[in-house]
Amino acid sequence: MKARSAKAKGTKLEKFVQKEFEKIGWRSRKQPGSGIYRDFPHDVMAESPKGRRYIIECKKWKHGWRTGDKAKGGADFLVIQRDYGEACVYMTWTIFKELIEFYEEKNNDTETK
Repeated sequence: MKARSAKAKGTKLEKFVQKEFEKIGWRSRKQPGSGIYRDFPHDVMAESPKGRRYIIECKKWKHGWRTGDKAKGGADFLVIQRDYGEACVYMTWTIFKELIEFYEEKNNDTETK
């Protein structure tokens, strides 16, 4: 069954992100209220095994982010920075997951030494 409404599509993506974090050993949860509560901002909270918490906003668009896809082209990452702002990174989920797994593996190696 395909998600038909924008809300259903968003919920499906949020659940995907939550489950993917759990697959790599992170705690995660969908935030209650889809970001309407101040104490639960954005869509998903993920916590690394080291206890570092990350808040994730999820967006699902019919055609993706055309500008980002076009600018990224065949590259692995797209780094975007607004004037006077912090740089942001746009990448595929596969690359993101590889980075997290590498990070966790590296941290586990340094703990055992």
